[in-house]
Amino acid sequence: MAWIDQHLEKFIKECFPERYVYAYHEYRTWQSSRYLYVTTVLQDDKDLHYEYIGGAVELHLEGKYQSADYKYFAKELRFQTSRNPKLHWLGWQGRNQCRCRIDAATDNWEQLMNAFIEIMGIFDPIIEKIIRRTAVNPSVEPYKGDIVFSEEGLNDDEVCLATCSLGKLFGNNLVIPDYQRNYCWEDKQVKALWDSLKEIPHDGEYHLGTIILQKDSNGNYAVIDGQQRLVTLTLIVRELNYQGNMPLLTQKFLSENSKKHVANSRWLIKHLTSRSYDETLCSRIINQLIFTVLILKESRLDLAYTFFSNENSKGVPLSDYDLLKAHHLRYIFIEKQAEHLASRWNDLIENDYPSLEKTLAAHLFRLRKWMRKKNFNPDERFCVKEEFSSALILPEIPPFGETFDFYEKIQGGSHFFAYTEHFVNRFKQFSETRQVRALRNHLKWESHWKYADVIETLLFGYYLKFGEQYLTEALFCISGYIAQHRYDATRALAYKIREYANNSEIVMMIDQASSPTFFLAECVSTIKKNGRDVDEQGIGMRFYQRLQDMFSDLYDDFTDLTIIDKYNNEYL
Repeated sequence: MAWIDQHLEKFIKECFPERYVYAYHEYRTWQSSRYLYVTTVLQDDKDLHYEYIGGAVELHLEGKYQSADYKYFAKELRFQTSRNPKLHWLGWQGRNQCRCRIDAATDNWEQLMNAFIEIMGIFDPIIEKIIRRTAVNPSVEPYKGDIVFSEEGLNDDEVCLATCSLGKLFGNNLVIPDYQRNYCWEDKQVKALWDSLKEIPHDGEYHLGTIILQKDSNGNYAVIDGQQRLVTLTLIVRELNYQGNMPLLTQKFLSENSKKHVANSRWLIKHLTSRSYDETLCSRIINQLIFTVLILKESRLDLAYTFFSNENSKGVPLSDYDLLKAHHLRYIFIEKQAEHLASRWNDLIENDYPSLEKTLAAHLFRLRKWMRKKNFNPDERFCVKEEFSSALILPEIPPFGETFDFYEKIQGGSHFFAYTEHFVNRFKQFSETRQVRALRNHLKWESHWKYADVIETLLFGYYLKFGEQYLTEALFCISGYIAQHRYDATRALAYKIREYANNSEIVMMIDQASSPTFFLAECVSTIKKNGRDVDEQGIGMRFYQRLQDMFSDLYDDFTDLTIIDKYNNEYL
């Protein structure tokens, strides 16, 4: 067989100057470990190449060509060459049929050159044909089936259920209501949907969950649930060159965040479809992708959200905030009000989600639990939704007298939305204070942040009662109390820190105090241990030093002489 070295490599490069040629022939390596390859008609694609190895010339499908996205490409190559007696498809490193060997002599340079020419003559035309066919997706004819929904019982029962294909759905005038007009899918959800679509059988249906529509007096169908899937499916079939109706293409997203997500999904979909060689995929998506469709009357927005709150169809899993929105909209019977509040809620989710999450799921959730001396697991499914759902009432006595105390009972409907906005705004103001910025800056290292998180919750409770009055003193007292757990504990376990904060009764101290002086005096009297008593080498000492640095930065904000004296004794 031809010996692989730099001289052979030079010869093959001269034979195929328009192609990329590479040879491995390190000094003192065995011939059996050496190889030489030449790219196919796809001159820059090194994953697909012809290779001389072990005395034979082969076509190799490596890298991306061994992924599921290219299985149809590889299958097409095998199918087109299956009757050629000179070709043998073989496996490699546990992968089946990823290389094809040609029966050809390679005893000298000339024979090797001819073997390359022969295998190129077989595969290059096939590869070119596949690439030409997939460079532009073939047009897919419009859906030709019935597009009219069977709405039997809709007028009487205000709801009906139908089963239909995506093509039938797209044959109707789908619209996205303003209060639902946000698109938030990330790469993970788009890829998961794409993977599901590739599973649509050639001779059967594939079900993709439930879509909830609301029919208006003009015959439009507002998408109440399923918007993310339908928008993404629109982008996919459009990229696959579907020629039929795609009603959601006329809908516009107004927020910059939604526009960015749409642009990202378009780019990702273009990338995914460019690697697919399944000519029937688009047709199967249009005709064999099946949904259960729930259709509601225009006058029943509350009913739409009743279904929405219980539906967890395939797509973005419903969060606590989705369910809270649906839950409280059921209590609002004037549709314009419901739409307005839903729109404001969507803006809050889209533009200020971190503040909402920190306010409701962290600080208020903890404060409400600790106010009633309850421990909790923040990872429990839908615990935030349960905490902020409407409280039980007696039907004869209407609720009244809300004052926006963090611990008050939640009234169903507009009260919850106002309650949330009120406390999110208070939290944003709280976050801008020097004390909170110092706390977050100095205790963000190691496991100190677990303590800082709890300290911030308790300080937020103080801030809600007294504002910025003596806020540095309050931070000093709360930090000093919580620090005792850090000084005694060998491990910073989050649930143990929360239990310690609950047992401290600091939330009730704040609530019962009519003036900051009562709280500060009671809290500071409970601090029995300080950092001077801690082992100099442990994490407790490092925590103490961070507190020392924090209060050094805030020293000029101290105004109470008792607290200043306490600070001087503990930290100077």
